[in-house]
Amino acid sequence: MSSLSSKKSAINLNINDRDLFELDRRTRKTKIVATLGPASTDKIRELILAGVNVFRLNFSHVTDYLTQVPIIREIRKVSNELNLCVAILGDLCGPKIRNNGFKDRDSIPLEKGQHLYLKASSELGDENTICMNTPQIIKQLQPEHRVLLDDGNISLRVIKRISEDTLEVEVLSGTELKARKGINVPDLLVDIPALTEKDKRDAKFIWDQRLDFIALSFVQRRQDVQDLIDLMGEFRKEEEEKKKIYPPLGIPVDNLNDYDYNYLVEEIQLSPEWRPMVVSKIEKPQALDEIDEIIKVSDAIMVARGDLGVECQLEKVPIVQKELIRKVNGAEKPVITATQMLESMITNPVPTRAEVSDVANAVFDGTDAVMLSGECAAGAYPVESVKMMSSICRYAEEMSDYSAKVELDLIRKTGINACRKNPSPFIDAIADSAVTAAEESNASAIIVYTDTGDTCHMISKRSRNLNVIAITSNSHVQRKLTVLRGVHPMLVSFKKRNSNASFNLDENKINNNQIIVHLLSSLNINNDYLNTDAILAKTEHAIITRHPDWFKIGDKVVICAGYHALLPGLCNTVKFSFFGDAIRTEKSKSYWNDNEFN
Repeated sequence: MSSLSSKKSAINLNINDRDLFELDRRTRKTKIVATLGPASTDKIRELILAGVNVFRLNFSHVTDYLTQVPIIREIRKVSNELNLCVAILGDLCGPKIRNNGFKDRDSIPLEKGQHLYLKASSELGDENTICMNTPQIIKQLQPEHRVLLDDGNISLRVIKRISEDTLEVEVLSGTELKARKGINVPDLLVDIPALTEKDKRDAKFIWDQRLDFIALSFVQRRQDVQDLIDLMGEFRKEEEEKKKIYPPLGIPVDNLNDYDYNYLVEEIQLSPEWRPMVVSKIEKPQALDEIDEIIKVSDAIMVARGDLGVECQLEKVPIVQKELIRKVNGAEKPVITATQMLESMITNPVPTRAEVSDVANAVFDGTDAVMLSGECAAGAYPVESVKMMSSICRYAEEMSDYSAKVELDLIRKTGINACRKNPSPFIDAIADSAVTAAEESNASAIIVYTDTGDTCHMISKRSRNLNVIAITSNSHVQRKLTVLRGVHPMLVSFKKRNSNASFNLDENKINNNQIIVHLLSSLNINNDYLNTDAILAKTEHAIITRHPDWFKIGDKVVICAGYHALLPGLCNTVKFSFFGDAIRTEKSKSYWNDNEFN
């Protein structure tokens, strides 16, 4: 058994960061999404070493984009220094429905059975009137509909309509209402777009910064997700127009020195189809009525249990979580479980036993990733929270008997290939065969060559226990795979030469044309790629160099690829191998060539 598959105990946190880091990267399959905030923006390196795979930027609190640029650059800088793939998720705020303040007071008292007015107005309320600046909701509400405030701590029931903008309501529970508290209306499909004007501006910033994921709040229907995808289509058209004016990147030549060179290389190699992956946050019960269509149009799903727990019956949340994870896994897409997972660690150095069980059960359910919110963003123990989350995940993963079973019948009905306009006749068989081969031969890992990431999605969803090494030459594909359970993405160039390996912008500031020439050379227009044997050898060398503890020479591996435009010799392939064989083969070929015995 290789060290990549080692089941060394993961529960002891009293080891140094480097040892924990190595153990974490070798063994943990469930990914960790961590929210950055005041408590953690200066701890990015420590958080990555503790086990973070994706950083979440919460745009609810962002008013000045200039504050986010250094954070994004620091994440990418540290990620490069540690030679680790770490992605970034930008989380849109969505429409916030809140009550207004009150005249001459901070709050009003409430009593069960008390009657009040609920009014659509920009005015301040009083002891008898609650005002809210969302007239659409007042128009839609009908008698017997519920109105929840302050995360469900206050519950109101609509008695009757007084006028077009005013309702009479009865207090069912709650003792005090403060200003600017959130309002939920669980009985309504709210006639409000999921994208606000602020969200559109935030989405443009997320696009311009090339963040890997964009999370959409307040999703109720498929069209909400499609609206965001269409908006990003408009961003793409704007960029194409700029590139006509300032070829090849849409950036004036005189401004090239303002950019990091690695960023420019990524830009010139950027796929025309690139966009951030859309993560639909399921937090409204109405989304559950259209969930199959929402999953189909989304790139990933987040089980946002906070608002979902307010609007659904609390008792139903665990059932909804399990069913959502099952459906998303059947669609072969990533699923993130979020909200209050280690909530007590905002103030305490250890979680409650119930929280530990909650994280473990999400792992058993088959979630791809678990998320930390306030624990990392505003808590007293952000690094410790990540270490604890990682430890719980690793330990739960060893208990495979408790894991939800893979449902191949569901995958074949709703998976990636089933939803394509022109399904591949081979890819499902390749994914099935690779997983079966790895399990039957007790292989240490499956090495997947991928151009889009789809094959990795399909293999990851067919097994809860296998390690998958994803090899891609596209850095954007590499980062989007960071959220997939059991997948370790690696960036490996398949070119015969690495033209951008040593280029220092600081030495070339006087001649921006040199930058353009060097960038164009990185495009490899002549398709000058390595042959198949050399690619396999280069992959083994990259793994040995970057992650020497992952494999031992002679470990069994399964190598596979679906359709791969850059590597025709590996297309539609499943191959058994011993790790190290490819390097030995290339060395032997070199020996015979040198001695002219070929």
